[in-house]
Amino acid sequence: DRGPREQWPTWQITVRGKDGQVREHCTGWDPRKDRIVDQAPADVTIVSVGRLHDDGEGEYADVLQRATIALDLRHHFRDPHVRADLRQLTAHDRVVRDTVMDTPGVRQVLAATALQVQGYLAGPTAAPLTVVTQCAGGRHRAAATAMALCAVLTGDVEQAATYGLADAAKEFTDRRLSVDLVHRDLDKDVVDR
Repeated sequence: DRGPREQWPTWQITVRGKDGQVREHCTGWDPRKDRIVDQAPADVTIVSVGRLHDDGEGEYADVLQRATIALDLRHHFRDPHVRADLRQLTAHDRVVRDTVMDTPGVRQVLAATALQVQGYLAGPTAAPLTVVTQCAGGRHRAAATAMALCAVLTGDVEQAATYGLADAAKEFTDRRLSVDLVHRDLDKDVVDR
């Protein structure tokens, strides 16, 4: 907490010690001496994956086994990969995001997924959720829908509006969820298929 603007900046951090006591420290963060020992997990982690890369290794290699919610977009929604002009592009490109989001049914699935997340969060156990969006290569459908869902769950109405999901995001504006977005395969080479 920086403190009031008109006064000299005060810094405050609240910590829980090993003894369970909560204390406030009013000293600034010193990167030479201070370090983060443990960070609270995100409320929701969204991971986009390409199923053609499932044989890889790393932190998210087994993410489908750990998923609370898994969206398989491979068979029901058209693949931008089939268009030669989109094949080398990714969800970082607006035309890919628009193509994915304009596919009939995609917005409804994402709005329903946001409601599903709300349902899990309303449960009696406050466990972190993992939502996995999956497509073939991980560069188009999975990544674009993960970006859209992240905008919704963080309550970023303006960003969600670019995906046509502003109304869904309004449900989350006061939730202040901590959301991590991970693209496991977005930057991998195009799969030759």
